Amino acid sequence: MPAPAPVPSRVGAAERVRVLLEEEILGGALAPGSRVKADDIARRTGTSHIPVREALRALEADGWVVHRPHEGVSVRPRVLSELVDLFEARALVEPQAVELAAQRRTADDLGELARVLRLQEQTSDPADLARLNHDFHVAVARASQNSTLAAVVESMSKRVRFHYLPTAAARRPDSLADHRELVALLERREGARAADLARRHIDATRVDACAALEALTRAEADAADDRAAG
Repeated sequence: MPAPAPVPSRVGAAERVRVLLEEEILGGALAPGSRVKADDIARRTGTSHIPVREALRALEADGWVVHRPHEGVSVRPRVLSELVDLFEARALVEPQAVELAAQRRTADDLGELARVLRLQEQTSDPADLARLNHDFHVAVARASQNSTLAAVVESMSKRVRFHYLPTAAARRPDSLADHRELVALLERREGARAADLARRHIDATRVDACAALEALTRAEADAADDRAAG
């Protein structure tokens, strides 16, 4: 059987750049609306322009950046209607994952949830909180032992992480309390109560995240008006 063809090294470089930029977008280091310049990225990552362009095309296909003729590439904005859609979908999917997790979780699953929860308790940094919130919800979904369901939750949670960042610090006390209670319910295999908690948690997070995004959008619009007037 012939050996598989070698993967060009630039493909690996493109993926490394894509992962780096995606994490910077999700973590807020590259803010919504900020320009993403290929020259700058190539210089700071030590790669050529070819893998950078491949990475930017992949990020555009995933919806993280937008390319406008004569303007270049920029980080996509946060959009309230998308956030509402995400939470509507979460409310339909995640409680089912939680209920299955209560039935099927293993000791290793509980250990992973406890690990993420400890990290959440040890930080107040908004970017870390948003990342760990994502990790917690993904770990719960994986505990359902349903790989398709876990993949759906992971995809949604990544989008939520992007929109959740502005409210992560304010949500910390309530989020931690809910996460602690959820782990306890999963430990006791109380699926119905865990699913009900998940619904209430998702709804409360939706309200806070939407309010934070609306306030941020108003502040940005006011700042733009001030610049135009000045």
